[in-house]
Amino acid sequence: MADDAEKTEAATPKKKEDARRKGQVAQSRDVSTVVLLVAATLALTSPLGARLAETVRDTALVAWGGIWIVPDSVADYHAVFLKVSVVVLTALAPFALLFVVVGMAGNLVQIGWMVSPEALQPKFEKLNPLSGLKRMVSLDKLYELAKSLFRLIVVVLILVWLLRPSLPEVLTHIGASPVSIGMLGGDLLERTIWTVLAVFAVFAVVDYVWQRYQHEKKLRMTKQEVRDETKQREGDPKVKSRIRQIQREVAQRRMFEAIADADVVVVNPTHYAVALQYRPPEQSSPKVLAKGRNHVALRIRRRAEELGIPIVENKPVAQLLYRTAKIDREIPEDLYQAVAEVLAYVYKLDPTKASGWRAA
Repeated sequence: MADDAEKTEAATPKKKEDARRKGQVAQSRDVSTVVLLVAATLALTSPLGARLAETVRDTALVAWGGIWIVPDSVADYHAVFLKVSVVVLTALAPFALLFVVVGMAGNLVQIGWMVSPEALQPKFEKLNPLSGLKRMVSLDKLYELAKSLFRLIVVVLILVWLLRPSLPEVLTHIGASPVSIGMLGGDLLERTIWTVLAVFAVFAVVDYVWQRYQHEKKLRMTKQEVRDETKQREGDPKVKSRIRQIQREVAQRRMFEAIADADVVVVNPTHYAVALQYRPPEQSSPKVLAKGRNHVALRIRRRAEELGIPIVENKPVAQLLYRTAKIDREIPEDLYQAVAEVLAYVYKLDPTKASGWRAA
């Protein structure tokens, strides 16, 4: 009971899918039963039903009239029985097919298409007498018992309500012709069947709502179970955060190592820093080796000073490079002119690189 009280969270899609894979779905047998009964009633009251009744009647008359064979032995009776069975089963085949289709449709409407091999596997724990006793006194079993008793009482009351007013008319037909009795009985039977089916349909709707409620209740989860499932699906947030941190550190370490190959660092003067490399003819345009702002920018600048790489202060160019250029990629085309001026300034500081830049 304590565990049930803690299960306050609705089932996650994964929990529902796992339960469905095990064959645990919200399904009302009453809905399937009512659908089958309605289909059977419609079929029997249709021309197909009239044809079946006519086939059964004619077959019985022919069989017992001795037209097929005059039974003189047990074997002859077997032959008659076989012949009658073939005719009747052939007449019943359309009904059997209809009931199979309707039964499948009733299940599909409730639970959709589902194949659950796990639900078909034998479960030996169900053979345990103690487990069976617990299931017998469970809330579901008490509900089924109460539902059956209530339904029986309602059906009896309906029969009394429908048949009692017709009792005088039934008494007047005592001794009447079979045709008259059959017409009266057929009318009463049809009214009774449809009334009972209407009541059963109401029961089926209530039962389906109850079954869905019970199913959702059984699948409820504790907050800890929801958190555990989220971790299992998406990974532990702490682990993921640590992995991202390590990835950033590795990328930053590589970036600082690449500064050694830079030709110039453009700064602003401490907020932004971008290290550029230009090695024609291998490179058609300058490439960004490293970039950063604030604390990272200061580290890039210190690294450049340690390596003796020229540092050029140009606030607009440094900001544009930081915002638009990507590390280990060539600069955007619209920055060619501005970067060219920076490189020209570096060329004045270090004429030894002039040959390479002129070749570009």
